[in-house]
Amino acid sequence: MKFILEQSNELISSHSGLALVGELLNLVPLKKRLNLTRLKGVSTPSISNGDVVAAHIGLLCQGKNDFDCIEQFREDDFFAILLGLKQVPSSPTLRQRLDTVGRHPQWNKIILEEAVHLIKKVKAPITPIS
Repeated sequence: MKFILEQSNELISSHSGLALVGELLNLVPLKKRLNLTRLKGVSTPSISNGDVVAAHIGLLCQGKNDFDCIEQFREDDFFAILLGLKQVPSSPTLRQRLDTVGRHPQWNKIILEEAVHLIKKVKAPITPIS
């Protein structure tokens, strides 16, 4: 989806900055790779692994680290559109799925690989902190 930035008197969403986050997520196959992993006890999830992770990233990018914060976005179509979500997970789904993946050997590897892939793709400069 393309976004057009223009001056307006319309109500502005406080999480409109997630458009950039969604675009960055679309540059790498993170969601696709996570969707291909199989989790013990979650054979065919109704909400994809990629949607769970993207929703959590959306929360973290807003400084919200509590799983319950997702509830305010469950009926927010704009949040889902910005992050490319088919469905916004509930707080229990988010908590349980992320707890399950914490023990999955591939997920950490996938996330780290795709983070490096994204940094390379956007040619982000890496500089030391002094």
